[in-house]
Amino acid sequence: MAKVLFRLDTVDSTSGFRIRDNSGTIEISLDGGTTWISGIEIAAIDGITATASEINNAADVSARVQELTATAAVTAGVQAVELNHASTVVAATIADSTNHQGLFVVKNTSASGTAAHTLTLTAGTFNGTNNVATLNAPGEALVVYFDSAGNGVVLENIGTVGLA
Repeated sequence: MAKVLFRLDTVDSTSGFRIRDNSGTIEISLDGGTTWISGIEIAAIDGITATASEINNAADVSARVQELTATAAVTAGVQAVELNHASTVVAATIADSTNHQGLFVVKNTSASGTAAHTLTLTAGTFNGTNNVATLNAPGEALVVYFDSAGNGVVLENIGTVGLA
């Protein structure tokens, strides 16, 4: 990897400071304002192939857990789903399990009740056969590992999560 040397170009206590290299300018605000980095500098970062969305998803822990209190689709990239309603069934759907690769958890976080919440995989399976998980008691959970092809293997079934 080639080294890039930067030099401090200007300093202005109101607007920030400017660093220059041979490919452009990076301006960074000292007072908490906007940071500007040109596409040339971004392209100069060696070995990064992740998209901005992938970087945000990996870095933003708030985007990893989704709570559903009504029937809805699970957002792509979410790693844990909480189904939470004491009396109304929450029917959650995952369009494609390849969008949830790695460890994935679904949990019934209802305070009470026996509503039979479901999570349905439109593409992929939880265990090679079943694509519907039914959680009908508070505290029940299913921990699954989805590989890159969306094939799941159940690592832990807490309570009696039904698979169909």
